[in-house]
Amino acid sequence: MAKTKTQTSLSSSGRFEWQFLPRFFAGDSLRAQLLRGGIGSLAVKTAHAGLAFLLAVVLARVLGPEGYGVYSFALAILMLTAIPAQAGIPQLVVRETAKAQANKDWGLMRGLWRWANLEVILFSIIGTLAVGGILLFMGGADGERVTTVAIGIAMIPLIALANVRAACLRGLRMVVWGQFPESVVRPALLLMLVGGWIIILGTKGGLSAGSVMGLHVISAGVSFGVGGLMLWMARPENMKSRPVPRYQSSSWHKAVIPLAMITGLQLINNYADLIILGIFRSNEEVGIYRAVFQVALLVIFGLQAINQVLHPHFARLYSDGEREKLQRLVTISAQAILGLALPPALFFIIFGDDVLRLIFGDSFLAGRPALAILVAGQLVNASLGSVGALLNMTGHERDTMNGMIVAMVVNVGLNLVLAPLYGMAGAAAATATSVLVWNILLRNAVWKRLLIESSALGLKKLKKG
Repeated sequence: MAKTKTQTSLSSSGRFEWQFLPRFFAGDSLRAQLLRGGIGSLAVKTAHAGLAFLLAVVLARVLGPEGYGVYSFALAILMLTAIPAQAGIPQLVVRETAKAQANKDWGLMRGLWRWANLEVILFSIIGTLAVGGILLFMGGADGERVTTVAIGIAMIPLIALANVRAACLRGLRMVVWGQFPESVVRPALLLMLVGGWIIILGTKGGLSAGSVMGLHVISAGVSFGVGGLMLWMARPENMKSRPVPRYQSSSWHKAVIPLAMITGLQLINNYADLIILGIFRSNEEVGIYRAVFQVALLVIFGLQAINQVLHPHFARLYSDGEREKLQRLVTISAQAILGLALPPALFFIIFGDDVLRLIFGDSFLAGRPALAILVAGQLVNASLGSVGALLNMTGHERDTMNGMIVAMVVNVGLNLVLAPLYGMAGAAAATATSVLVWNILLRNAVWKRLLIESSALGLKKLKKG
């Protein structure tokens, strides 16, 4: 039966055709794909930012600064292990899936997906053993921290495999589906479980950092199942016939090494401040810092949302030699990212005290200086565009890795000096400085390798290659 204008279906290439939308959303043009993916991705990221923020508020108020600090420190330890367990494979899967689909090489796609899952399982086992070693090292330390980390060990393989599922969907240009389980299902379910606990047992019902971590494990398991079901439903028609898998293990391993290092370095940059602050300062300070960090992340939700859409298109335009189209896409997306970041950044800087008092309570007002510093750093991050995505999706991941190494050294070094002396403000200053260094280095690398200006300000003009 022929499809009507009001029908929505999965096409043979494995993506949604939204035929009930206006004409400029329909079809296979780059503009239509970007509009569909951009609006959907922005909606998902907005939902994720809202859920993450609401969850931070609930946990901060229920657990208090100290309990929230224990949970945040334990989660940082687990994330420090869970993300490297993926070994950079999700980024590779996005890029290679997009290429395999363009070439209609379904056997290679199937081999890639199978190889990626097996590799992640192996690295997850190694990661779990690593956390076991961390627990032994922490044995004589804060008992509540050790217990909370131990409860959360099961999240390592769940999150790693879930991100591979998401990468497969994103490579097929199903950006919204790729983000939905981890960005919406997991935090929403955790929020509901925490809320149900409070409603049934009350705020005095024994909700601790460890019990919240247990609820987080349940949420991660459910979202993993949802992601697997989505990929099974969305796989291309040609994949349903189970083509003979082909492997390029040697080239995949070679490509994944810098991507794995990028992932690990990025994770260290994301959590160095929290972990170093937790080593030298109190659980209460860690909890306050984590709360203001969550607020600062709202500044770049546009960057995160738009990047998810851009990855496969960067890879396709570069592969096809469409440099002028790539420059236009980069410029427009960078301006959109900055436009979304500027209003919340100014609001948080001007009304930071009121925001913290209203949302978290008076006990979190000590985080006001750290909030202003972190927001300023994230605004710089937004203004320079999708530099990392550009390099990674065009085969220049080693430049990203080199920039991340420098940024990590700056971040860890400054945190070791400033966090013990100045607490939250010192950790925030170290983190913001590393963000600035990273963005400048990668922007310069994008211009050098691609002759593309990545910033929203358009400081350089496209040169003829």
